[in-house]
Amino acid sequence: MFNITAVDFKKQAFTKWSLTIIFSMLLIACGQQSPESLNPTPAVEALKRSLPANDMAASVKGSGGGEQSLTEFSEPSPAANQIKRFIALRHSLTIETPASKMQAAFDATAAHCEKLDCQILNASFNRATLYSPPSANLSLRIPPRSVEIFIAGLAKSGEILQHHRNSEDKTDAVIDTEARIKNLTDLRDRLRVMLQDKSAKFRDVIEIERELANTQAQLDSLQGMRKALAQETELVAVNIAFTAAQSITEKGFFAPVAQALNNAGRIMMESLANVITFIMAALPWLIFGIPIILLVRKFWTRIKTKLK
Repeated sequence: MFNITAVDFKKQAFTKWSLTIIFSMLLIACGQQSPESLNPTPAVEALKRSLPANDMAASVKGSGGGEQSLTEFSEPSPAANQIKRFIALRHSLTIETPASKMQAAFDATAAHCEKLDCQILNASFNRATLYSPPSANLSLRIPPRSVEIFIAGLAKSGEILQHHRNSEDKTDAVIDTEARIKNLTDLRDRLRVMLQDKSAKFRDVIEIERELANTQAQLDSLQGMRKALAQETELVAVNIAFTAAQSITEKGFFAPVAQALNNAGRIMMESLANVITFIMAALPWLIFGIPIILLVRKFWTRIKTKLK
């Protein structure tokens, strides 16, 4: 009995020590922290240094409170990677004014354009005729900041019947032209340096001068193209067509009848004008032709009488 009790006692003591060691190892394992949490990555350290203190305090809070996480601050702004775009904007308007006030509206629009420092490219005014009302056209380029002010002034000159807007992306053309200008400028500068070489042969000097003249001509052409592109992208093109307002008879129920009567009278007058033109064209021949015919007939009669 005593031996059995001693063995059992040793087994129980061994079991207690084993459980104690295992429990201690578990506590140590649970108390250890991950190396990543103790040693943050360089990207995170750089991000922490770049963020203000308030943003850092807000970023480390949990996402359950509706606040942004740390990774959301690390994303770069999309606008930082975008290149500058060169857009050509155009406006086309149709303005209806009374026929008697069209000249005043046209002059007021041109004067308003000059006050806004715009460029008038084309201006034409067609006065009223017997068969057509007056009309006018105005093409100009205006700074973008003054477009709305200019269009608001147009509304005072008449009724805006149509207003079309369109745009064209000129970014590729501008970038290509600027790159070619830079390359040709570098080539021109190198050619000028080569001309300073006193040891160059006469034939080489002639070739260099010829190439330099060709390069300068291409460079001048490209610079002109770049200026034209700048005019299109830095200023807004505006085309205005002035039309005469129609009368009540032209807009009403009997407008087709009035138009038909107008066309009938015009056709009759045109026919009369053609007849008058024909008579006036034939009158010289009648004046000189009838005496000649009479003389020829008289001469022929004499010859016939002699033959008998």
